[in-house]
Amino acid sequence: MTIVDYVIVLLALISAGVGIFRGFTSEALSLITLLAAIGLAWMFAGLLAPSLGAWAAAPEVRLWSARIIIFVVVLVAGGLVSWLARKLVRHTGLTSLDRTLGAAFGLLRAAVLLGLAVIVLQFAELDEESWWQQARLRPYAERAAEAVKYYAELGARFFEEQPLEPVVRVSAGARASLG
Repeated sequence: MTIVDYVIVLLALISAGVGIFRGFTSEALSLITLLAAIGLAWMFAGLLAPSLGAWAAAPEVRLWSARIIIFVVVLVAGGLVSWLARKLVRHTGLTSLDRTLGAAFGLLRAAVLLGLAVIVLQFAELDEESWWQQARLRPYAERAAEAVKYYAELGARFFEEQPLEPVVRVSAGARASLG
């Protein structure tokens, strides 16, 4: 095995260890909360932005400030839900299952991170270097990269068909009247 192989194994072990430590409930809710925070901040910032008029004069500053506020509020709310869910898991005696599934989640996360790293290597044209070509785990890493590309394209097609639209758009005329 090469140093690259050891780095890949270390990545998988660390990610699985974090998954075991945090448990599936925390891992899954953290991911869901992050995605919800991004989506809700993008969709509802237009509703909050006008109320920030006294704080920021520029419409773009108000809009991005609203996105940041919504993002942080959703993260805090998600953290509270995650904390309650962890307490519930502990009191129901499902801790072992939660930790086992957390390890699986961690391995999946490691595969995604590895796939992203390979995509970066390919983009930087480093995938032809001898240190990469000699790695025994290279074929698995390249399969992970192909899976990441496939699901990214699938997600992109989904959002092209059903775009994540802001609930309220700030038009040029509204920007002038807000300022």
